[in-house]
Amino acid sequence: MSTTIVFSDTRIPLRETATTLTIGHFATPRFGWSVTAGGIVAGSVDGRDFRGGATLGGSVAWLPVYERPSRPFVAGSASFGTALIRTIAGDGTARSWSAWDVRAGAIVGKTFLGRLVPYLAARVFGGPVFWYRQGASAIGSDRYHVTVGLGLTLRLPARFDATLEVMPLGEQSATAGVSLHF
Repeated sequence: MSTTIVFSDTRIPLRETATTLTIGHFATPRFGWSVTAGGIVAGSVDGRDFRGGATLGGSVAWLPVYERPSRPFVAGSASFGTALIRTIAGDGTARSWSAWDVRAGAIVGKTFLGRLVPYLAARVFGGPVFWYRQGASAIGSDRYHVTVGLGLTLRLPARFDATLEVMPLGEQSATAGVSLHF
């Protein structure tokens, strides 16, 4: 993930690489939930490298429009999450960085050949970022508050799926994942 965090009139570049594990359940074909936890394995804040940190989040998803032969599916989501890291602040001391956000998203996709599911995704979000800058605690926020891109899910045998998602607009990210359906 790559974005810019704004503290007053100062823009701070942020990059994070994380690995996560998600557990979820669809109670009905239209509604599900998930919980995600992970580790931030690399990244930088304002050009200062950091290693280590954690992510935690929860989400709900719903499918208001089922896919049919003549139309795509439409799915929505809402989530809450946080990322916590230790990094070096402007005064040279190790400080905590925490980012919190609430997101709402939508995807529109279509299944081809029974296995390929390309989709368009858009998410809006907002929340504070807490850090220590210029000798004092500071509160910032993401510059973009939106991310837009494309994804592709490949339905594999034995109840596995592989997904690749690239979000080049707004907050930029690339995600690769493997899912097992129980």
